[in-house]
Amino acid sequence: MPGTYYIACETAFTENEKRLASEKARDDITRILTRGGSDMTFRELSINFDTGRWMDHPAFVQIGEHLKAKREWEKKTKSLTRGDVLLVQFPAVNHSLFLYRVLKSLKKRGVYLIAVLHDVEAIRGLKRRNKSLKNRLRKYFEEILCLRYFDRLIVHNDRMGKMVAKAMNIPAEKLINLEIFDYLGGEACRGRRDKSAGVIIAGNLTPVKAGYVYRLPEDVRWNLYGVNFAGNAVSAEKAAELDLEKGVVYYGSYPAEEIIEKLEGGFGLVWDGPSSRTCEGVYGEYLRINDPHKTSLYLAAGIPVIIWKEAALAPFILAHECGVTVGSLSEIREIIAGMDEETYAKLRENAAAVGRLLTAGEFTARAAEKAIADRE
Repeated sequence: MPGTYYIACETAFTENEKRLASEKARDDITRILTRGGSDMTFRELSINFDTGRWMDHPAFVQIGEHLKAKREWEKKTKSLTRGDVLLVQFPAVNHSLFLYRVLKSLKKRGVYLIAVLHDVEAIRGLKRRNKSLKNRLRKYFEEILCLRYFDRLIVHNDRMGKMVAKAMNIPAEKLINLEIFDYLGGEACRGRRDKSAGVIIAGNLTPVKAGYVYRLPEDVRWNLYGVNFAGNAVSAEKAAELDLEKGVVYYGSYPAEEIIEKLEGGFGLVWDGPSSRTCEGVYGEYLRINDPHKTSLYLAAGIPVIIWKEAALAPFILAHECGVTVGSLSEIREIIAGMDEETYAKLRENAAAVGRLLTAGEFTARAAEKAIADRE
């Protein structure tokens, strides 16, 4: 007899995090899977505990908080039994060294466990050579050990799947390809939309993560949206007054639910790391296996994408003809200048078509259906 479908929902985001992709992606998945109208409707299972604000406390305090988080998970999942399905968005917002014990118990009780992977720090951090023993142990208990208890893992793409399978010794048949994150809500942007309107850069603009933002070529207009911008830029109002064709324009930051209506520009850039020459470093290299949520934002708004040619999402963009790939940001000016209006119009049309799938939640629904269909 089929059981009940549950999705674990954690609510421990700061106001600043609400302007990043972290909450939006998780919230959209919850909304897609809990809406009615299908045989596969999930129920929300609220996990109300915040363990993310005490990381600088002494070790004995941290261990105590990890135990409290474990007890909250146990309390909220105690009624789950054989045949039920629990979907967890991973990693858990409220990190717990002992979450693996909860998952182990659920597994023994016959609960079918599905994980949707957002970021796996144990993989992103593989290139960090300065990781301490404490950090490695924490990632082992919080991520690697937990993931082995899931029956199915929904990963960003095939590249991530292969790395997860190899690095964590997880059978490939447990992995399901999401392809791209959906993006719900909001109307398509109403700002200027033509190939000369500028290249949008949306996201966390901190120099630590997005150092390339402070080394942009000067022959393109760059329209920046996001938190933690620490550079020099023209204001949006001044840029409109001057009708700038090149330079850096800062539009400010907006909550994830609102930004789709605010974007102005002809293309959206998917890039990361410290350099404008190529994507490198921990964050840049992560694009080889990661599906950046900003890609979904651009497409949901009907904006064609410019993406690093070696990014995991590059084949998706090319297959759907909704953007172009580049090896360096210095190539962008020539690509835009050499593109005729008919070609750009086709890119926009295709971006809008993919965007309609994203705003309908198609990719999440397909992956979840596949994960449940695989249940024995």
